[in-house]
Amino acid sequence: MASKNKHYISIKESREIIKYNIKQMKYYESLKKRKANQDEYIVPMKDSNNLIEIDNLKTVFFTDNGTVMSVNGVSFEIPKNKIVGVVGESGCGKSVTSLSIMQLVQAPQGQIIEGEIRFNSDSLQTNNVNQKLGYNIAKMPTQEMYNIRGKDITMIFQEPMTSLNPVFTIGYQLDEVSFVHKPGVTKEEAKAHSIEMLNKVGISMPEHVYKSYPHELSGGMRQRVMIAMALAGNPKLIIADEPTTALDVTIQAQILELLKDIQKKEQCSIMLITHDLGVIAEMADYVVVMYAGKVIEKGTAQEIFHNPLHPYTIGLQKSKPLITSSSQKPLYSIPGQVPNPINLPDNCYFKGRCNKCCEKCNGKYPKEIKVSDTHYVSCYLYEGSEE
Repeated sequence: MASKNKHYISIKESREIIKYNIKQMKYYESLKKRKANQDEYIVPMKDSNNLIEIDNLKTVFFTDNGTVMSVNGVSFEIPKNKIVGVVGESGCGKSVTSLSIMQLVQAPQGQIIEGEIRFNSDSLQTNNVNQKLGYNIAKMPTQEMYNIRGKDITMIFQEPMTSLNPVFTIGYQLDEVSFVHKPGVTKEEAKAHSIEMLNKVGISMPEHVYKSYPHELSGGMRQRVMIAMALAGNPKLIIADEPTTALDVTIQAQILELLKDIQKKEQCSIMLITHDLGVIAEMADYVVVMYAGKVIEKGTAQEIFHNPLHPYTIGLQKSKPLITSSSQKPLYSIPGQVPNPINLPDNCYFKGRCNKCCEKCNGKYPKEIKVSDTHYVSCYLYEGSEE
């Protein structure tokens, strides 16, 4: 049946998929629950100035229709004290990449099956050849991850109303961070720390907000509370997953300014995930452009905005409305559809939507080409321009 129509699978094929999924999910879940020696997940960093190094990361979802390649060989770095913007259209793997760093991919269906996520921890020193050591989060047991998640690496989620528990006060939820990551802390110390965090994110009357429930606060206030919660553990990396999606324009500007201010004061790194290229241009030091689970271009913000190379990056920039744009002309949109993540082609995933397609595009997926020390692109158009 599958050979006659590629959009359907037979009952036999469906059973085989389910059997395969159960086997794979049991295997990867057992790895997360194992008791492992530190040697198994401590690895040398490529560069001691990087906080996070993602190397050939593959995160999949085992579904009834097949294995979805949500993140398919992603590699990029987050340097210390920098803001890295991750941009791309919906479903390109931005959020799943961030959830992989936190080990929060929805299990048992979602699993990291390959690659490394190296985290440069202060608790680790150097090895005998003077290389800085880090934790490989992709191989870390869940029990060990509790020491990092919420303390060294924190996340500001997309929708604050669903991220905050409606039945507990703001103070209760903020205090929990102190109780989990600072053993022996008293209730009074936890409360003082929580109120200090609320002050830090610019909330007036923090004592009143501390006693309030999430539904009693506006969207902007709730988002500030989420940022306060992310700051409570004194993190080295804050992952901001579209932190301004549900907010109006003036509150958006305030939240982004607050994040920028916090990054400078706390000397931490931020991984900023967004659809908005304007936000990326304003905030980011480095930009990573993702498409269909792969990084197709990465570089400094200046390189990506002033010299975009990949046709997809150029298309994204053309899709952004400008104040000078004619109101009579329709807004540009990239034609075509994203390929099915279950049966991805061997060639360039953007081939069917590209207006600069050439004969080479029918071949294997293009390798990453180094255009400058910081600028990389995966496209056959630049094959002869390697540095």
